[in-house]
Amino acid sequence: MEKENFSLTYFISATLFFGTIYSQIFNLSGSDSIFAGFIGTIIGIIIIILIHKMNFELSFFRLIQIIIYLFFIVFSLTTIETYVSSFLLTKTPKILIIIPAVLICLYASFKDIKTLRRASFIFICLSITSFAIIISMLSSYFCFNNLLPFFTTKMSNILKASLTFGILSAFPNIILKEENIKLSKHILYYIITTIFYMIICTFTLATLTPEVAKIYSFPEYMVLKRIKFFGFIENVENLSALVWYFNYFYFLALTFKRINNIIKNKTAFITLIILTALFTTFFIANNYIRALYLYHNVLLYMIFFLFIMSFSIFLKSNVKHK
Repeated sequence: MEKENFSLTYFISATLFFGTIYSQIFNLSGSDSIFAGFIGTIIGIIIIILIHKMNFELSFFRLIQIIIYLFFIVFSLTTIETYVSSFLLTKTPKILIIIPAVLICLYASFKDIKTLRRASFIFICLSITSFAIIISMLSSYFCFNNLLPFFTTKMSNILKASLTFGILSAFPNIILKEENIKLSKHILYYIITTIFYMIICTFTLATLTPEVAKIYSFPEYMVLKRIKFFGFIENVENLSALVWYFNYFYFLALTFKRINNIIKNKTAFITLIILTALFTTFFIANNYIRALYLYHNVLLYMIFFLFIMSFSIFLKSNVKHK
């Protein structure tokens, strides 16, 4: 049970690093992203504590919960589509990228939660193995001088980068509210996850340099292009990136399951998911301006959702006093 709770926390906390957290904090704080990560972890711990205190019993907050989960779906599908159409299937219609992903995750969401929990542990073994390989392969390219000088970024940018790191890594843990993970364990698992990804952050910056890292939408993917197995086997970045790709699939499957548990109507649930997928395909992914707007404002959306859901803590305490 404990190892599965860790793997669940790891996957949910790590999902938005790929294609979002890294690229945003690199652009905001450069080499100071490392320090932003430490501050962001503290912010993330506070958010996880808030999530454990939230109350979803009132119908209003159940509705907001569904809206939050639908937002996660739209953003995740947009990120998946952007990655696949940019690096793998450049001429494939967007609907042929999004719909198969939705159908696979939809199928997985109908599985028992115990099956999903066991799958998370299997995937985390692959993730940690991939993590170890990536770090070992990049070690020869690591240049500490690329990280210097430190503390050249405006404090306002470091703060925004910290908020991006903390909120985007911690708030998705709202999906795990029903798992009843012990708070102290949840915080510990979250800290371990952020340490893993701060190490990758450091290696990415030390390999690419902060200036180059700012250029890419997927800097953590581009740094993998430096890796060569045995000195001559190239293009292994796609294999390594599969771990992050599976991360999104697992995140989506679990999000689908949470929505299904709330709605409790299979037909209505499937209809809602398909409509969300079509909305993402034709309204967001097919319009570069809208997709870019969603990407740049994801932090504001999540702050808004966090603010709304925080009221449930106040109402919960009021009910107890009465």
